Amino acid sequence: MKTDLITVPGTIGLAAAAGPWECVVVGAGPAGAAAALRLARNGVRVLLVDRANLPRGKVCGCCLSPAALKELTLLGLEAIAAGAGQPLKTLALSSGGWTARLPFRGGVVISRERLDRAIVEAGCAAGVEWLPGVDVAAATVGADGAVAVSLRGVADGAVVTIRSERLILATGLVDRVRGDADDRVEPCSRGAGGSARCLIGVGTTLPADASDLPPGELRMRVGLRGYCGLVRLEDGRIDVAAALDRAAVRAAGGPVDALLGLFDNSPDAGGSELVASLRAARLTATPPLTRRAPPSSWQGRILRVGDAAAYVEPFTGEGIGWALASARLAADTILQGAGGARVGEVYAGAHQRHFVAPHARCRRVVSWLRSPALVTAAVASARIVPGVAARIVPLFVGAGARGGAS
Repeated sequence: MKTDLITVPGTIGLAAAAGPWECVVVGAGPAGAAAALRLARNGVRVLLVDRANLPRGKVCGCCLSPAALKELTLLGLEAIAAGAGQPLKTLALSSGGWTARLPFRGGVVISRERLDRAIVEAGCAAGVEWLPGVDVAAATVGADGAVAVSLRGVADGAVVTIRSERLILATGLVDRVRGDADDRVEPCSRGAGGSARCLIGVGTTLPADASDLPPGELRMRVGLRGYCGLVRLEDGRIDVAAALDRAAVRAAGGPVDALLGLFDNSPDAGGSELVASLRAARLTATPPLTRRAPPSSWQGRILRVGDAAAYVEPFTGEGIGWALASARLAADTILQGAGGARVGEVYAGAHQRHFVAPHARCRRVVSWLRSPALVTAAVASARIVPGVAARIVPLFVGAGARGGAS
């Protein structure tokens, strides 16, 4: 895929961002771009900012679950997945030397370079003003309720302070915004018995010839150090996304060796080409993967969407679906007015109701993944008993995905 920076129609410069704005959205991933798009379509004057330009990759499994595809349809952007995505057909789950191939229906693979840019372009077409290459240094809420947002150019360090009626943070796991947006988060999950366990995300993309991985197959491997998924993107590259125990990464001497440890004893590990490609690749890491922050603060003047609001380790595309869903909930709450100052309260309640069940399910799956012996037993059983295989895929991705014996 071509990775040269491309100017999206609707791009403005820092000097043109003076405002005032009805809403400033920080972060141009699926959550931020979708929230900006929904607001702009309803006549809200929106500024969307990001420290990077497009296209740009992210540490992400790059899979869209059935729920994510439904959210794209609600946005009127189902053509993105239909036109560029690679349908998922199989989940190959490996543990302890066993591999079970489970039919996977209803999911799509698409690179973040293509997905994120498509949503931003749709937003710009609807009236969003797009400002890449800036950091949001601070945000403070004044006595009049307006949010003062300090923007700093990444390239030249120039600083501009703008005003907005509302601020939406879609900053993911890395939140550099200070001031009234600086809330405490819970960064690490807890293992069985209350023992600390911090998982970090690690990801990269590999050349097309790094593996014989067929299009439409998601290979997921589970081990003592964490778990890893590989999938072929629409342009042929191999996307690698893993969740690794931070202490185990240190003990292994780095993320590459910890990652390669997950492939030991796997019957389809990929051979020397995959090992060589991983050793040559530039891996990107994330902060700890489980966090919590208030979905709303300052009486709804500052809202959080996507991973910035809550992150629980998702699987096979749920993360993108959750990002799009939280953007919909936030935008709808703002557009409905929700009794003025009650915007934050209404959004927080809607967020809690929507995500309590899927987050709880994913926590159960995370607990299961922390016991490779249980995973190995389940994988071995799935190879023999069709009923076990039929239950595993919905457990991983929720309702809407269909699995069965293979």
